[in-house]
Amino acid sequence: MKLQNQFLAKASFALLLYGLLAGPLWGQTQKVAKEPGSVVNEIAAEAESVLPTIETEWVKSWLQTAKKLPQIIPFEVSLKEKTIQVDEDLFYVGRYGSPVAYARALDLIAKAGCSGIEKKRILDFGYGSIGQLRMLALSGAEVVGVDVAPSLPIMYANQEGSLGNGSVKLVSGSFPSEPKTVESVGATFDLVISKNTLKKGYIHPTREARPETLIQLGVDDATFLRSVHRCLNAKGFFAIYNICPAKAKPDQAYIPWAEGESPFSREQFEAAGFEVLSLDVVDDEAVRKLATKLGWDKSMQLESDLFAWYTIVRKR
Repeated sequence: MKLQNQFLAKASFALLLYGLLAGPLWGQTQKVAKEPGSVVNEIAAEAESVLPTIETEWVKSWLQTAKKLPQIIPFEVSLKEKTIQVDEDLFYVGRYGSPVAYARALDLIAKAGCSGIEKKRILDFGYGSIGQLRMLALSGAEVVGVDVAPSLPIMYANQEGSLGNGSVKLVSGSFPSEPKTVESVGATFDLVISKNTLKKGYIHPTREARPETLIQLGVDDATFLRSVHRCLNAKGFFAIYNICPAKAKPDQAYIPWAEGESPFSREQFEAAGFEVLSLDVVDDEAVRKLATKLGWDKSMQLESDLFAWYTIVRKR
């Protein structure tokens, strides 16, 4: 499955739609649409391949829902005076890669004490693509995805609602800087997860970076963390998992999305009311095992090009 978009700046929404990144994501020429069910079968095969790397039972069960993902009949949407064909590949994979890439993050959350997700509420901050949300819903969770990318409500219009024993709700807007978005997202979550969005390089770059490659939360760190804290149930988990390319050398152009450490410090988490379970843990070896199962080693040198960090905290 596609890998290139795993590392692209999620913050760069204008570029994502209209500029530098338009080619690989949307394309100026239309490919032959994938047959309904063909990409779901590929995702299911990936999930089966990744299964032996997972230690916790509910995450193994989550992987097995891949084969139950609804098939997508190709359809067209209008985007900036262009008609874009959305097939099963673009719908589930084309933006940020396979939803199976969430498996490692979920396994870490499970090992940290999250005993299951059936009948639980989950918020995916910066969800980017719907595949992992649907798999969570098929596992029995009530899932909310929030993102500011203006393409998402266009591509995923009318894709919300019940699925299996769970449900999917999509919210477009900036959380927590927009009150309407906060209201729509809701509260009483058992887990808030953010993958490849809350990176130190996006939020607090250590070198000068182009503004369009950064993420503007719209609030200061303390306000953001308090907002996450408020929307969690007691002992709810907040997890950040970031997969990154190699960091830029001093003589190279800065790469914000390569700095995958938490943008928030231990002191900030604790001041907001969190117990820090893991902070900026290097996960290179495990993510490379996952990458091998997903076939990423065919297009990159894993030892030099692939890195990961995770942070997991729990509401006190």
